Amino acid sequence: MAGILAAERNEMKLVSPQGINAGGTAYFKLPTGLRYHLLIIKYAGALADYPELRVVANTENVRRVSFVEQDMMNQTDGLAAAGGFLVVPFDSLGMRIREGIEETALNVGRPAGMEPQPDEITSAEVQIDIGAGAAAPALEVFATVSNAIGGGAGLVRHVVKTTRQVGGAGEFDIQDLDFNKPNRALIRRAFFKTDKLDKLEVYRDNVKIFERTRALNNRRLADGKRSQQAGWTLLDKTEDGYSGSRISTMGVQDFRFRLNMTGAEANMPIITEYLGTLKA
Repeated sequence: MAGILAAERNEMKLVSPQGINAGGTAYFKLPTGLRYHLLIIKYAGALADYPELRVVANTENVRRVSFVEQDMMNQTDGLAAAGGFLVVPFDSLGMRIREGIEETALNVGRPAGMEPQPDEITSAEVQIDIGAGAAAPALEVFATVSNAIGGGAGLVRHVVKTTRQVGGAGEFDIQDLDFNKPNRALIRRAFFKTDKLDKLEVYRDNVKIFERTRALNNRRLADGKRSQQAGWTLLDKTEDGYSGSRISTMGVQDFRFRLNMTGAEANMPIITEYLGTLKA
């Protein structure tokens, strides 16, 4: 997209939804004609009171995590713990140059007066599920925005959560994640909810392209100003701040993570961050 850098960033409050109730879902529309760099959600109660946060662009779910998981990801990137304010970044934090940060801002709509763009996001919203046991839920959403740019949705950051059953110690292959699709073209990083992992490998078309012990990985993440969170293991190809350092999956016939596990994990969440088009 031309003119990727925001000339001016502004702050706005999103219109509050009708009714925020325990056991319900709150909806916040993202007005068109703007690029969204980050959201800040002001919430009442505990993070656990909000079991799922979704960002939907057109009909595509481009982010699906809990408040707890989003806060974990934020602290990995060096942000403060939520404490009543949860950051939801669309920018890629921790990159060395501004172009690398802003390339994944969510571009909703187009500049005023411009003709409709191919693959344009015409509608977007944030959906927040509220736990049935939340005592007094309350939500407000604030956005950091700049003017929309031409070129449609551009490079979209897809945050996808799946789970796996790990039966016990030994090698565990994950080879059924999405890959080789336009909206799953590049893997930026992956979070595995386990600390029972002593080595992580990545294979692409049966060629090993990544191998680290957990201790080495933790050291490299720390050198790259990433803070490995307790109970999680992170593979981050952009740990050194180079946004172009990611894993390409286009044209690939076989792709897998190989985890050398020290024990079992039931329903292990995996949060994979892809970069690609809005739709497959």
